[in-house]
Parts: sequence; C-alpha cells; structure tokens
Amino acid sequence: MTFFLEIIGTIAFAFAGALIAIDNDLDLFGIVCMAVMTACGGGMTRDVLLGNTPPMMFRNPVYVAMAIVVAFSVAAFYGKFNNHKFKKNILDIVNILDAIGLAIFTIVGMDLSISLGFKQPFLVCFMGVVTAVGGGLIRDIMVNRKPVILTKEVYAVASLIGSIVYFYALKSLPVIAASTISMIIIFGLRMWAIIRDINLPIIDKNSK
Repeated sequence: MTFFLEIIGTIAFAFAGALIAIDNDLDLFGIVCMAVMTACGGGMTRDVLLGNTPPMMFRNPVYVAMAIVVAFSVAAFYGKFNNHKFKKNILDIVNILDAIGLAIFTIVGMDLSISLGFKQPFLVCFMGVVTAVGGGLIRDIMVNRKPVILTKEVYAVASLIGSIVYFYALKSLPVIAASTISMIIIFGLRMWAIIRDINLPIIDKNSK
C-alpha cells in the first residue's frame, strides 16, 4: 500500500514539474529533468543530508522511471490537455494527488530517518519536510522563480505540522495509527488551504 501511495505522489509531483517546465519554455530534456527533480529531488536531498548514499533514487530507479514516463506523456498530450474543456477538473485531481503525495513523502522521509538510527525530533521532522517539499524547491530554483513554498500556499507548513504530530504520536500509538492520523492532518490542511485560498500572511512593506 505504501509503495502504491508513493507512486501516486510521484505521478502528481512529476506532472506538476512537467507542466511548469513547459510553461517556462524548456525543451524535452528540460521537461524530463523538471519532472524527475520535482518527484525525486526531495528524497535525494534527504539521503545526501543523512549520508544515505548513493541516494535511493539511484539504487531503486522505479520512481525516476515513473517520472520520466509522466514527463513524456505530458509533453505528448499537452496541447489536448491545455485546450480540454475539463482542464480545471484535471488540475483539481492533480491538487488532490499532490496533497496525498505531500502527506506520504513526509512520513516516508521520517521513517527512513528513524530506520537509519536518528532519533532527534528536529532532524527527523526536518527530513520529513525536506522529502516532501525539497523537489518543488529545487524545481523552482532551476526555472529561476521564487520558490512557491516560500511565497504562498500552506504547503511546507502542513508537512511540518503533520511531521510533529507523527513523531510524538509514535511514542504512544502503533506506526499505522500514527501515520494515518498525521497523513490525514497534512492532507486536510493542504486541501483546506486550496479550497479556501488560504496563504500565510505577507508583511506589508508600505505600512507605517
């Protein structure tokens, strides 16, 4: 089930990365790179920081392969997708899958950190957030735009809250129960922010 959910998250992240690459006029190689980095960049960053090398994306390239397939699919059908009368519905589905991926990869990143012997709450929670949002951060930097997670949307914050809940829930609950609760929280916060168009406050530079 975890593998199945990870595949869903990988597809959603890769889809988003490929769309952004096309919007920024990258060529086919660039589209593939953006899809792969969005889907796998967070896990790669986590592994490097933890000294878990070579990163998992190279030892088990199934996620990379899935991201490449998604990239070519988006490139091939972008014209039809962009003009499709159900485009908004498709993007809504992608947002839902993306929220699921955010929740899943947060827990996966934390579990890997714990399995490697790390017990410090800050480190473990940070690795969960990095796994979930690191790929999108790298993607935005590569296309020379302000990272979305730093400028708008309750995204990294949802991952952070869920990671804290998961870490401390593990002290009194079975892994399945703790992970389910935390993933529901992350997914719920993310979807709430999307539906209600909630963003974190920005400082008004013109205020006196």
